[in-house]
Amino acid sequence: MLCGLVALLEGFDLGAIGVAAPAMAGPLHIAPNQFGAVFSAAVLGLVLGGFGLGPIADRYGRRWVLISATATLGVFTLCTATAATLQQILLFRFLAGVGLGGAMPSFISLAAEYTPRSNRQAVVGLLCVGLPLGGVMVGLLASRLIDTVGWQSLFYIGGVLPLGLSIVLIRALPDSIEFLVMRGAAWRDIRNLLVRISPNVNIAAGCQFIINEEKTRGVPVWQLFSAGRAGGTILMWASYFVTFMILVTSAAWTPTLLQRAGIDGAQSSVAMALFASGSVVGTPLAGFLVSRFAARRVLPAALVGSATTLAAVGHASQSIALVVVFLGLTGFFFGVASSGLTALTTLLYSTAIRSTGVGWALGLGRLGSFVGPLAIGMLVNRGWQIGDSFVALGVLGLCAALFTSLIGIDGPRRAAEAARGAAATSADRTGDP
Repeated sequence: MLCGLVALLEGFDLGAIGVAAPAMAGPLHIAPNQFGAVFSAAVLGLVLGGFGLGPIADRYGRRWVLISATATLGVFTLCTATAATLQQILLFRFLAGVGLGGAMPSFISLAAEYTPRSNRQAVVGLLCVGLPLGGVMVGLLASRLIDTVGWQSLFYIGGVLPLGLSIVLIRALPDSIEFLVMRGAAWRDIRNLLVRISPNVNIAAGCQFIINEEKTRGVPVWQLFSAGRAGGTILMWASYFVTFMILVTSAAWTPTLLQRAGIDGAQSSVAMALFASGSVVGTPLAGFLVSRFAARRVLPAALVGSATTLAAVGHASQSIALVVVFLGLTGFFFGVASSGLTALTTLLYSTAIRSTGVGWALGLGRLGSFVGPLAIGMLVNRGWQIGDSFVALGVLGLCAALFTSLIGIDGPRRAAEAARGAAATSADRTGDP
């Protein structure tokens, strides 16, 4: 639940800049094409946070990295509300993005490591609901607050809540038991966490805790390509790059593009809330669908669906009802695709390198998200019509469908087999059914 709350607030922050952008343009003298840089500033921070803090979480623990990243997000989101120039907005969004990028691999890994392998895909998918649900919240609040209180209100809310949650995390969030065992933590600390989970468990004094997973040496990033994981890692990175490029770009630019097509701010905020609502429905289904029907079937189908409906948005801009319907469907399909990728990533990598694997995959996804808003900004500056811009995003969705169609052939399949083998070995050793 604590990890889910972090995800919720991250989704709120990611959505806030998109719905606030049209209201920020006049007072801060920001031209429409300059918002590509504003959207990409936070994404660049996400990239660096994921690349840098993921390996740190594998070395020093998920707990303090997650707490520090959540507090960083809160501080610089509050600063965004006080910004008076484009340069300040760029700086504060970049630093808030570092917090976002550092938190994601930590809360995903931590939640996965408190979940049995057989349920891990479903639980990670459920956890990821927080991201689009935060988008629903910000969309609904924006439609009421921006016109009455001002765009700054979204960033005051989005800053105070993470700071409050970071205090709760200090008092209540445990670190991963698997990580503590692998790092040789104090016997009492591990025992106390196990007793909290199962109060009736009998743990003899002085017993040794072990974990049946690979132990890695050297730089964690290089381990992502060892033990037969190279193909799966490359395919995963390509899929993340394109999928998150489209997801973040469409979330950031859609309100502005809709307003250029004549749809007012309140209606575009409601439309984005429906986009996020569709994702809320699709996200928790992803883990179940991927585990039941295989990633190479579910993920390409979801991305083809998202490409089709997103392209349709641009040609339905004369009807707000059609825009809402198509955006809702787009959000649903993207929810399945993005959450399914995240769930697969937790299975591909072991505890010793899981935060690194998730962090670098998300980092590549955010790198795509950095490129996407800038590219759309260039197209808008060159006078592209709204329909053409959405079709361009849809074509990229077809590319992502191709990459994901190959994932199940390589790394994740072998990872699942390795996980089943590890579970069987563990059961043989302990006598556990």
